[in-house]
Order: sequence, then structure tokens, then C-alpha cells
Amino acid sequence: MGPAVSPTLAVSGAAVLALVSLAYLPAARFLHYLSFSGDVNVSRLAWFAPAAVLGAFLFERIVRGSFYGWLRKKLPAGMAAPAVAALGAVPVAAARLSLAPRFEAQPSIAIAHAYLVACALGLGLAWLALGTGATWPGGAALAAIWLVKGALPVAFHGRPVPVLELFAAALGAVAVALVLKKPLAPHRDALWGA
Repeated sequence: MGPAVSPTLAVSGAAVLALVSLAYLPAARFLHYLSFSGDVNVSRLAWFAPAAVLGAFLFERIVRGSFYGWLRKKLPAGMAAPAVAALGAVPVAAARLSLAPRFEAQPSIAIAHAYLVACALGLGLAWLALGTGATWPGGAALAAIWLVKGALPVAFHGRPVPVLELFAAALGAVAVALVLKKPLAPHRDALWGA
């Protein structure tokens, strides 16, 4: 990881990633593809909230901390972030398919969707870790995303919601790259051999 940046910039990057990645929820609501049922399962939330927060910080420390650091030594410049995003997406997609309600789709489409969303989000988290020099901003962003997705009682009406979710996750990664443009510049230069 690179040198640590100001906490304000780190928090900004984490907030942008979480907000942009979750933007598909209000967009789907506005387009009438999503509704809020209002039925919060308090007993589920009592165990899910602490597990999501602890799991997010631990996951980031292991995947984008230790594993990413190891991969950066083994792979050419610029390859560790996509590799850790792709590999880190596997357990996230598996957990999502096990714990979260699924979209009505064929299993292969549901698996591909869960993986692609986790991979796009993982790329944003890798850039966040690389640009800030720490895993706590990614842990905070991931915890917020998991808390909202796991706690919000929503019903999806239509097939555009998975597309909106994937688009929002990809935009979240781009938003992190823009917010952390300056701290990521040396890494971009190393990638292009400048």
C-alpha cells in the first residue's frame, strides 16, 4: 500500500464508494422497480449488524491488506488490484447467494450477477486501499454497504434492478479513482512505466 493520506480524504473515498454503490436503490425506487416493505426483522438485524461490521473490517484486512500486499510483490504493476478484486469477489458472492434474497433468475445468471457486482465493488475497494494506504476506509465502506443491503426491507419489481446494481458498483469504483486521483497517480505512473 502507499503512504497514508489525510483521514478526511480517506473518509471521503469510503463515503463516495458506499453512496455511489448504493445509488441503485433510490434509482430503482424512482423508476418503480423497488418498494420498501417497512417490515424490519429486528431479530435478524440484531445478529446481522455486528456480523456485517466485524466481517467487513476483517475481510478488508485479510483480502485488501495481507493478500493484496502479497500479490503486489508477485504480480507486475497494476495487476494486483484486479486480481484481488476477482479473487475476493468469490467469497462475497457466495455469502450473498447464501444469505441475501435472490433476484428471480436462472441460477447461472444469479451467480454471475452476484460475482460481477462483488468484483466491481472489490476493484473500488482495492483502489481505496491503495490510495489511502489503509484498509479501514474500505472496511467502513463495505460495512455500510452490507448493512444497507442486509437491513433494508425491499421488494424488487422487474429485471432492471440487477443491471442498476451492477452499474452502480462499477460507478462506485470509478468514483473512488476520481476522489483519490492524486494519491493513485504514482501507481498509475508505475503501471504505464512513466
